Amino acid sequence: MDATLELRIRDRIETEKARTAPPPDAVPVPLVPTTRYTDPAFHDLERERVFARTWLFVGHESEWPEPGSYRLMTRSGAPIVVVRGDDGVLRAFYNACRHRGAPVTRDECGTARRLTCQYHSWSYGTDGELKAVPEERSFAGIDRDELGLVPVRCETWDGWVFVNEHLEAEPLLSFLGPVADQMAEIDGPVMRAVGTQVHPIACNWKLMVDAFLEVYHVRTVHPDNAALLYNDHATTVSMLPKGHSRLTVEKHDVFRDFPMVSEELDNPAVPTLWRQTSTSFGIFPNLVVPMDTGAFTFLCMWPTSATTTDLELRWYAPAWSGEGVPQEHLDRMELFDTVMAQDQANMAPIQASISSPGARPFQLGWHERLIHHFHRAVDLAIGVDRLPPGTAVSDALDGFVEEA
Repeated sequence: MDATLELRIRDRIETEKARTAPPPDAVPVPLVPTTRYTDPAFHDLERERVFARTWLFVGHESEWPEPGSYRLMTRSGAPIVVVRGDDGVLRAFYNACRHRGAPVTRDECGTARRLTCQYHSWSYGTDGELKAVPEERSFAGIDRDELGLVPVRCETWDGWVFVNEHLEAEPLLSFLGPVADQMAEIDGPVMRAVGTQVHPIACNWKLMVDAFLEVYHVRTVHPDNAALLYNDHATTVSMLPKGHSRLTVEKHDVFRDFPMVSEELDNPAVPTLWRQTSTSFGIFPNLVVPMDTGAFTFLCMWPTSATTTDLELRWYAPAWSGEGVPQEHLDRMELFDTVMAQDQANMAPIQASISSPGARPFQLGWHERLIHHFHRAVDLAIGVDRLPPGTAVSDALDGFVEEA
């Protein structure tokens, strides 16, 4: 990895361990209004201006192993099918026939030579082109070239696949900025899907994102697992452009160089710094990736209403021999479920509290500034002039955004 970046992160960790007061450059973090987590109008704006206009993670390209492989994605609210074309290219389309809007596939995943509507059997190639119209003799002046499936932006970075409904959005690599270079350390192209876990949670999606942008809660919420492994005083964070972030927390001395995965399943691409710490990247708007040397997860927070969320854990690991998932990876998923259960136990009570007459704006610490940074990015995506009265966060921390 970049030697200058590594030195900067390590120096910051040592500084964090030594300090007994706020660092000299710290400023008060502006308040975060709790109505952002409860207002249905704010939620509707997020659906329209954030999830329908931002790059969203949908999987790893290995999950589309051959031409005709397809997977449905409905988490953003719109039905989208991602399919590998006969030319090997991954493309995305709205899952709606151009005749009368019925889906062109009803299965969550599969392989097909054509995508065929089950209402009237109009069929489309894997490139989205209209191929067949039953009873075409009854459609005067039909122009097949104008009746292909409606496209959705689909781009791949280092093996990871994202979609974006905003056709004029900036390219994925430009959007990711320094995150793309730094996450390349895990050698994404060699990854393989391990499994998926989904947890319905009775809280606003942003509360769940907030929880993964700080480690202040680790000793209280995770005393019997994460707190034993990580030194929360040895933590450094970076507010990166466009709402992205990096959080690095050092392992306790006894575990710093302890192998956390068997030699057979270890990812040799992972550098020493990522091994001696837990480094996670927040990818705006709803993705957090805590990297590791073995199986690790892409944590996606998907809103299901203004006050409910599906926490989706998509697990990946370097390709292994054989078809079955190694037991070591399954054990890691089970262990992580224990950590997640502790986090989830907090969420519904917090949502109830901030929905009550006693709710007051959140007062964050300097070590929690990634939360404010994330919320500021939500405001900018929506447009500050569109926000419901009293819901905006301040721009006071904009000058603390780092380029790497």
